[in-house]
This record gives sequence, structure tokens and C-alpha cells, in this order.
Amino acid sequence: MRTAATALVSVLAIGALVGCTAMEPTATPSPVPSETAAEPPAPSGDGTLVIGTLAPLTGANAARGAVHVAAVEIAARDLDIAGGVLGAPVQVVHRDVADASSQKAESSFADLVARGVDVIIGPSEPALVERLIPLAAEAGIPLIVPGDLPSAIAAADESGTLFRVTPSLTAQVAAVGRQLAADGVESLALLVGEGDEGAALADALTAALEGTDIDVVVPAAITASSDADDLAASLLEPEAGDGEEAAPRPVEAVIVAASSDVVAPAVEAALALIEAGLDADGVWMLGASAADHSALRGATALEGAHGVRAGADVDDRFRTILRQSDPGIPSFAFAPEIYDAVMLVAVSAELAADDGGASIAAFLPAAAADGVPCTSFGACLDVIAQEREPDYDGRSGLLTLNADGDVVDARLASFVYTSTGALERDGVLGD
Repeated sequence: MRTAATALVSVLAIGALVGCTAMEPTATPSPVPSETAAEPPAPSGDGTLVIGTLAPLTGANAARGAVHVAAVEIAARDLDIAGGVLGAPVQVVHRDVADASSQKAESSFADLVARGVDVIIGPSEPALVERLIPLAAEAGIPLIVPGDLPSAIAAADESGTLFRVTPSLTAQVAAVGRQLAADGVESLALLVGEGDEGAALADALTAALEGTDIDVVVPAAITASSDADDLAASLLEPEAGDGEEAAPRPVEAVIVAASSDVVAPAVEAALALIEAGLDADGVWMLGASAADHSALRGATALEGAHGVRAGADVDDRFRTILRQSDPGIPSFAFAPEIYDAVMLVAVSAELAADDGGASIAAFLPAAAADGVPCTSFGACLDVIAQEREPDYDGRSGLLTLNADGDVVDARLASFVYTSTGALERDGVLGD
């Protein structure tokens, strides 16, 4: 029997995903510090908030570096206009993180530590974040990352020093699942790659749909040898159950969130589903799968399918301000999130009445929880002065952080695939 109170997870083949804890979106009450700390840490600051940045100024991702620097500088200026943090001007130190092919990240991190930074914003490249997590833990310096990371990297942070200001792929999968539920979809499939990341995505989707009457079908993990036609047939024409449980309903939608190494077979599976009768409007590409597939044979069939990426829109006014800071900015990716990271740090320091890294880390979730909404540093200061709980809602959205340092409510960029298999922006998913 199907239970209406719980989403059904069906496993269609050996090797299906098991064993990870669901990342259920919950907000941490304000102004209590992170659950990782039993009580606020002892003050360790010197009265001046010093923010370090690790931006890719050289290397493969250099196009993203200029906007990283500009967004932090603009945020620091806005803080100083509002009277500074804890009554003092903010100091900013920028360093190049390059890319994962060099050791620049480690040397730049060491230089920031030597210069006494209280917090570091960046980098966004997952491989670099993974390398810097133990260094940040040893130094006791919070690392705030503008970019989505695999859950395994976030799980490697045992000290509570890593925070993300963009929704993780697990949060994105959950958001799309909730959207599909709101649209009346009764059965959907999740296509993921092998390993813990795929398991975490499956758990996150199941948790997000708990309490609904939706069949969530998680086939065996996608690999290079997956048979797209067989997979499509099993999802659209599921076999009857063993007599104790009803067979899953044919899927009406599919979320493709495969890891970068199996994007090609995952997209082939999506194309096979469309060819077998699934409406392209029911296909949702996330993470590495949300790419331009125009070079793929048969990509025209993707017309009407959806793509979702982390990263808020940069409105015209903020774009102008950024270009005034640096007219040569080639990309505006994650500019709102980087700006908001600085503001969250400032509000956290005010809540803690201390600019030390440990205090900032402890109070970051409380800076954007279920308190009085405030959309600027000055407005949040007014809330704190009234001995009320602030809830910073920034340029990138609601920014609610959970105790693990992950955004659980944020805007996602929504795209639609054209007749050429390319992505075209069509709006925003989420608050």
C-alpha cells in the first residue's frame, strides 16, 4: 500500500543509493550561536574587523577574480558609511588563489593568516576549498565560500569553520523537488552518479518531499556504461510490485544531478526519456548537468527542458556600482553572494560584540535566522540595538543558514533549453 504521508523511494537496480543522512532545511534560532558551540566563545578580536579574500586573479578562473574583489570592496565601503563594525573601519586584504593546478592557495592563505585576518571570503573552486579546510581549522579562521560545493567537501569540515553563501546541490535538488510538488507532479526520478554525493542528493530530495504523496524513484547510479533506453523504459513503464506494495507510477518528471564525470550518460538518459514519451518540460538539469548541450547529438529534443544553477541575479544598479569599482569586470558571477558574505560577517561580529574569528563563526547562523528582517547593515544594527533578533536578507535572497553553515533558503537562477540545446535565462526559482 502507498502511504500518503510519506514520499516513496523506489530502488530499481542493485547499486542504488543508501546510507546518508538527509539534509533537511531547518533554521537556527537567533541570536543563539551555532549548535556546534555549547556557549559563545571567549572574545578574541582586537576591535578591528580584518577581512581577507582569496580570489582567482590568475589561472583558469581568473575571469571571476575581479568581481570578487570589487564586491568585497563595495561591501566594506558600505559598512564604513554605516559607522564601521563595532565602531571601527573595516580592513580588507586581497590575495590571489589562482587555480587547483598551483600551490598559490596555500601560500596566499598563509600570508592572510600572517596579516591577522579574522575571516576569509573565498575561494569558490571546490578542489581549492577542500585543500584549505584543514588550514582554516588549524588557524581558527572562518572560510566563507561563494559557490556550491559537493556535500563530501562540506562534510570534511569537522571544526565548523566552513560556511557557504550559495545553496549546495542538495539544497537545489530539494528546491526543485518542492517546486515539482507544488506543480502537482505525482512521480519523479532522480538521476545521480555513484558515491556519497549521489546518496546525499537522494536523501535531500526525500526529506524535502516528506509528507507528500509523491513517488521518488532513485535508479541505480548513472555510470559510463548505463543503458539509456533500458533506464527510460523502467521509469516510464515500471514493473508491478511484489504484491505487498503498489508499483511506482510512471515518472512525470526527472531531476538530473549527475556528477561532472557522468554528465554525458545522464543527459543521454534524459534524451531517451523524452524520446520514449516524457515531456521535455519535465526534465530538470542541475549542477554540472545544467550546461550547454548544443554539441550533443539529438540535443534539439531538450527544447523546453529546464536548467537550474546557484547564483542570484545581478540587478542593473548593482552592476553599475561594480563597474564603477572596476570597469573591466568580465563576469558578475556570485557578486551578490560575495557582498552578502561581508554583511553576514559584520552582523555576526555585532551580535557577538567581538571581531574574532571564533565569535564570527559561532554567530553567523544567527545573523540570518528567523528574526526581524533587515536588508542592510544599518538596519540590522537598529534591530540589535532594540535587543531583537536580526535576519539579514541580502542581495542574494533570504540567506537563512543552518547549523552546518549551509544556505537553506536562497534564490536559484532558472533557465530553459532552446531548440539548439543551449540555455536561455527565464527567471528565478525560490524566494
